[in-house]
Amino acid sequence: MTVAHVTRCRFLPRTPYSLLVSTSILLIGLAASTAQAESETGIDEYQFDDNMMFGGGSLSRFNKINAIDPGSYTVDLFINNRFVERIPVQFEEVAKGDVQPCLPRALLEGAGVLNTAITDTPDQQCQLLSNTVPGASSYFDFSQLRLDVSMPQSLMSREPRGFVSTQSLDAGDTIGFINYSANQYHVSRSGTNAKDTDSSYLSLNSGLNMGLWRLRQQASLRYDSQNGSDWNATRTYLQRALPSLRSELTAGEGYTSGRFFSGIGFRGVQIASDERMLPESVRGYAPTVRGIAKTNAKVTVRQNGSDIYETTVAPGPFEISDLYATNYNGDLEVTVQEADGSISRYSVPFSAVPESLRPGTSRYSAAIGKTSDVGDNDAFGEITYQRGLTNSVTTNTGLRVADGYQALVLGGVYANWLGAFGLDTTYSRADMPQEGVVDGWMARLSYSRTFTPTNTTLSIAGYRYSTAGYRDLGDVLGVRESLRSGENWESSSYLQRSRFEVSVNQSLQSLGSVYVSGSTQDYRNGRERDTQLQMGYSNTLSNSVSFNLSVSRQSTGSYQQIRQGGYDGRPDENVSGGSWNGSTPGTTETVSLLSVSFPLGSPSKSNTPTLSSSVSHSANFGNVYQTSVSGTADAEQTLSYGVDISRDDEQKQNTFSGNLQKRLPKTSLGMSASKGQDYWQTSGSARGAVAIHSGGVTLGPYLGDTFALVEAKGASGAKIMNGQGTTIDDAGFALVPSLTPYRYNTVAINPEGMNQKAELDDGQRRVAPYAGATVKIKFKTRSGNALLIKALLANNQTVPMGADVLDENGNVIGMVGQGSQAYLRSEQPKGTLTLRWGDRPQEQCSLTYDVTDRDLEQPLLRVTSQCNAH
Repeated sequence: MTVAHVTRCRFLPRTPYSLLVSTSILLIGLAASTAQAESETGIDEYQFDDNMMFGGGSLSRFNKINAIDPGSYTVDLFINNRFVERIPVQFEEVAKGDVQPCLPRALLEGAGVLNTAITDTPDQQCQLLSNTVPGASSYFDFSQLRLDVSMPQSLMSREPRGFVSTQSLDAGDTIGFINYSANQYHVSRSGTNAKDTDSSYLSLNSGLNMGLWRLRQQASLRYDSQNGSDWNATRTYLQRALPSLRSELTAGEGYTSGRFFSGIGFRGVQIASDERMLPESVRGYAPTVRGIAKTNAKVTVRQNGSDIYETTVAPGPFEISDLYATNYNGDLEVTVQEADGSISRYSVPFSAVPESLRPGTSRYSAAIGKTSDVGDNDAFGEITYQRGLTNSVTTNTGLRVADGYQALVLGGVYANWLGAFGLDTTYSRADMPQEGVVDGWMARLSYSRTFTPTNTTLSIAGYRYSTAGYRDLGDVLGVRESLRSGENWESSSYLQRSRFEVSVNQSLQSLGSVYVSGSTQDYRNGRERDTQLQMGYSNTLSNSVSFNLSVSRQSTGSYQQIRQGGYDGRPDENVSGGSWNGSTPGTTETVSLLSVSFPLGSPSKSNTPTLSSSVSHSANFGNVYQTSVSGTADAEQTLSYGVDISRDDEQKQNTFSGNLQKRLPKTSLGMSASKGQDYWQTSGSARGAVAIHSGGVTLGPYLGDTFALVEAKGASGAKIMNGQGTTIDDAGFALVPSLTPYRYNTVAINPEGMNQKAELDDGQRRVAPYAGATVKIKFKTRSGNALLIKALLANNQTVPMGADVLDENGNVIGMVGQGSQAYLRSEQPKGTLTLRWGDRPQEQCSLTYDVTDRDLEQPLLRVTSQCNAH
């Protein structure tokens, strides 16, 4: 018997007749008495007393723990309460009434059992767990189709938390898709500048998946009455996951990471580490915690007063290497509680900068191609590599080359109780037009530390200094191109002398939090210093009233533009070989902002609107006052709205505006309008996706890079849980807009609103996709008429409770419940069924049903039929 046969006995949860099953189960429970002695598995055996059954029924076949029929079942396999995967498992009867799962070596090894712990039993077709792995046991929960395996931890391979094996990853199906985002904008102006303007914009993000290969294109179409239409294919590229290397390959148009060298757009090939393939417990940086236990001890790790990890270790040395990364703040307090009650404590420093890596892990990237966003399709190549050596040391290196340009970076990270220090030095050598060959150094220092006593986080403090001859590749290519085109070249990094930046966050507990951040940089080409400073305070009160106060100041220095020539590299910063082309004056701007928001009603209600009000002051542009109300208008929060009024003192103008968004199962629609002095404006938008697959075309919400296509034939109207309101269409398909790659995702169907003529055999699946995969998930459904049949034997006797109901092919499709009633669903309006409550011929009977003359649109059809003995 297959799993499809088993799941047919499930009852419709949407009808009151499911009470029949609940009542039957209750009676079964009352008829059961639990044995006082436990079985060898540690689970109590059940004894069903048939003397308590009315009508001669028998449930004695359920006296065994594994009371199921032999066959293949698709089960959720758990080992030591950790989900492994959903797989088909063969169950065979190894003794009278004892059905056990067959677990071959390949299945166990794939689940993480050590190869040396498995003993082959070639003489048996069914490899029993008790014979294959000493000390292991299993328990099958038939109602949940869940197989739990208990395995000694010493026989399991050590995998970090959240680990998903490559064998469990789903590469997806061949599916094409198009994400669209359309906007229509209209503005009408009156007065001296009277004019009507219309513009249209369509953004298309499309792709095609074929196994692990995925093709992507980003493009847009713009149209307005003045300039006409403009089509722009922004980016086209091909990607593929390389699981054996934990990397991803990109061919086509891409961007370098910008981790040690400046980011550059290019056309070519890139291969780089993909940290998404790692379990979350080993992503980012966290130190390895080591210690020694005298007994079976409980180890607890705390950070900033909160427990972040707890485990039990055996006597002797232990190592914890799968702590989750926690934003680089706060030393770790480790507590070892021994079985005899003794306790030891010690601290592990935890400070990091973004380049920090865990001990033994590495990260790399390599790219080769031609530049696309700067220069003139210049060929270049670069490679970077990082390696975590210890808790304290990470090394970095990289090389970038192009025509007339070379750059080499060396550096690393060192962390101790003072904090984490990152230092990278980059040497460059460039052949500059009119300057010849110049070379120089750039040093970059970063620092991060959380001061636990005051809960102060110095997030990142960075300092960068460049010597006179240092050049970035983007600036080199930009200067070369500017001389060819006769235009000026400007960038924030060109001839930059130094840059300093800092960010400090201070928690005040219930009083809120304060932050300060700033940066300043100066140059060598006569450009004055640029400075930015921001500070703010925020807090949320117990009545859900929140407020923010911030002040920002930005100062941009004046600078002189050079049309051609360049800086000669001398400390006195004279300019040679060029001509001045005017100057740009500096600007200074200070902006203060105070904002307050609070709910207009009970915060616990999802539809409670929120009122937000703010006032901003600019030294150059005066005051701006703004008040808005926003919220959702329906229980499922698919309809959102906002109204806004603002006042600009400088322009002495009031502006009124409003917006409305509606999320539909197949698309999202929006509209907005505003009215100000001498103008009014309206716009409309639509956003969604179209998927093309072997079953046809399916519409849905805007898709992420990794998504799922659900197939549930006959289940039209059912909702996808956590699917942004999407529902299964008339063809039986729906789109799940986003999945997390390399993690188990649960996809579930809510039968509410589903077609009354269908029933789900399985409403939940788990899937772990590759990044960018388009996974097709098929749910089993049964269509047809729901029948509640009352079966009567000769002399109007009832059929014994617990009797199996079999279809014409001998498949078990249900069980007789209380009152000789059986519930089933059939696509045929008439047929023959067999009821069986024993192995003897007199313990079986057959009945016929015929509802061809009934109203088949009814949700449930009641039938009374004579069951004739065989």
